[in-house]
Amino acid sequence: MTSHVDSTLPPPDNISAVFQLENGCSGVFAMVVNSRAPKILWRFVGLNGTLQIERGHKDGRHGYSASLYAADGQSRSFFYQFSGVTEELKTFLHDISQATLKKDGSYEAEPRCSFLEGVRDVAVLEAMLKSGMRQGALVRVQKF
Repeated sequence: MTSHVDSTLPPPDNISAVFQLENGCSGVFAMVVNSRAPKILWRFVGLNGTLQIERGHKDGRHGYSASLYAADGQSRSFFYQFSGVTEELKTFLHDISQATLKKDGSYEAEPRCSFLEGVRDVAVLEAMLKSGMRQGALVRVQKF
């Protein structure tokens, strides 16, 4: 589902999605950008436990809180400071420089920074937006 609450922002400014991965694992994604404290939340529920990741603040630092709840009842939490796209840009620039140095085309770039991976990310977001335009109807993510 999507909604547009704040007219000073482009639509949508709220996205909520329920999804199911190919392996049957289900999850929830929620993003609210029209508040004083914007949040992004991912929750994955599987046979062996639940993983929840929330973007926010802890001790004055911006980052991701990750909580892992195991099937045996134990839980662990971690905090990863947010670095924006700094690490992604470092990897991208490293890949470009390495590919430039190896003119024979033998350099293999980091797969997570590939064009294909970027298209897959956009396909997930596009499916969420299409579902919102269809009042929450199921939309399959296009495979690449």
